[in-house]
Amino acid sequence: MDINKLVSEAEHGMKGNLVEDAITDNAREFWDAIKKKMTKDDVKMKPYVLCRILEDNFNIKLSETAMRNYLKKFNNGK
Repeated sequence: MDINKLVSEAEHGMKGNLVEDAITDNAREFWDAIKKKMTKDDVKMKPYVLCRILEDNFNIKLSETAMRNYLKKFNNGK
């Protein structure tokens, strides 16, 4: 356990992307296909459906709010 890292996180909040950080190697192929579909085909994904698929098939639990915010930023090119 890195106490300095924990103190820094408490002070500044988490750094990085919660959604991307949660994607496991097992789910990477699916996640890359989703991002490719959104980028190339300009398809809008439903956050609640992505959350359900990730939880049911890959045991990855994310809040719909986190997913919605991620998709909004992703679709805006950030």
